[in-house]
Amino acid sequence: MGTYGRVGGRRRGNAAWQWLIIGFFPGLLCGGLVVFGLVLSGVLQGFATGPTPTPPPPEQIVQIVTATVDPNMPTTTPMVITATSEPTDEVSDAVVIQQTPTEVAAEPTVSTPEPTQAGVDTSALTPQNVVPTVPVDTTGTTVVVPPELANNVTRLISIPGGTYRMGTTVSEIQDAVTQCLTRDGGNCLIADGEDSTPQVEVQISDFQMEQTEVTFGQYVQFLNYLRSSQGQNHLTGCGGFICIQTLNERPSDSGGVIIFDGANYEAPTTITNFPVYAVSWYGAKAYCEAIGRRLPTESEWEYAARSAGGDFIYPWGNDFSADFAKTRIPVDGPQGPVAVGTYPNRGTAQGLLDMAGNIAEWVSDWYIEDYYTQLANTGSVTLDPQGPPTGLEKVLRGGSWNAFPFYARTVHRLSYNPLPVDNSDASYPRWIGFRCAADANVTPVSPAVNTTSSGTTTDTQSAAPTLAVPSEETDESSSTDANRG
Repeated sequence: MGTYGRVGGRRRGNAAWQWLIIGFFPGLLCGGLVVFGLVLSGVLQGFATGPTPTPPPPEQIVQIVTATVDPNMPTTTPMVITATSEPTDEVSDAVVIQQTPTEVAAEPTVSTPEPTQAGVDTSALTPQNVVPTVPVDTTGTTVVVPPELANNVTRLISIPGGTYRMGTTVSEIQDAVTQCLTRDGGNCLIADGEDSTPQVEVQISDFQMEQTEVTFGQYVQFLNYLRSSQGQNHLTGCGGFICIQTLNERPSDSGGVIIFDGANYEAPTTITNFPVYAVSWYGAKAYCEAIGRRLPTESEWEYAARSAGGDFIYPWGNDFSADFAKTRIPVDGPQGPVAVGTYPNRGTAQGLLDMAGNIAEWVSDWYIEDYYTQLANTGSVTLDPQGPPTGLEKVLRGGSWNAFPFYARTVHRLSYNPLPVDNSDASYPRWIGFRCAADANVTPVSPAVNTTSSGTTTDTQSAAPTLAVPSEETDESSSTDANRG
């Protein structure tokens, strides 16, 4: 018992140390297991590294797409395309790659040319600058005319240049209409003359103009030149277009008076010195160019008809007389044109004849009704106006045997189709002809006033019979074109 006591006493004195030793290892094992579990669960990671900062919101990136952007790079940013009047290839590419825009991009502005006339289909426009098939050799200022034509050209009259007021006033038109209604028994309208307003100041350079209108004799000679020397005929020989209608195209009336047998052209000798008519604008142009000349401009024609810029209503003055020009007055007189030079003492101050009546004359300009307004809007003096760049009709000047004096005034404008609708168009006027002009430095090739194919000239009224025409040609008072011509 005592022994037990001693043994127990000794153990009681060392128990803390013993139990410490005994519990350390199991505790270490359990603690390790707990720590290992916490590590695996990530709880202790925050204690090791500190609190995790909240990342800032991502920066908003705005992408601007320009015309040079890579077309393969999409974008969710709306793309704004600026339209220009002349879109480039780059802008077109930008339109293709546009991605879900929030608003519709502006459509490119398309520049549309203004029509020459309201409601006119410009696809029907007649070609303007057709290269003539008739060659002319020009050396310096001396024109070398083909010998087949050189013996039968009209004398050129020099017209000194200057500045003048082209056109007329509403007051003058009203006076002319009153005379037409009361004196002549016509049906003229103020609207028929309004395209000659407002007056515009223009400057004309020196030039030359033929003294009389081109005759049948001269034009037949030209057609034979086309045939023999150029291998062309009247159907396609004038810039690729018809030159004039012959009896082949209009056999049932006097619209065609030239005879063509497939090899040669001829006209009755009785009309050799009458102004050629029913000639197309291209036929007139080709003839003038064949002899080294040209058609006058509209401004040149009026300037010359007004005696180099005067204010006369008619080439001889302001008062009309049936003894001075061939028009529809007197109404009971013979109808049709007269031989050129029939009124030798009633020309302009420079000596130009038949600038009023007889045959309306082609000029080079296209016709647009408000052309004078366009010139006036420039606010400056126009030098040698050439007319509008394009149009549907060509300008005619001077009136004709088939019109009242109102339409033969020096200021009046006419217009007509430059070509027949087709070669056999029976409505193509028999009151349209022409005369040629030339620049001031072109040397005239003949001093003759107007030489016919037979070498004779006609300068007096007694030697100038009237060329008869069918009755239907004399009654066109209800026709707008006739009233204008």
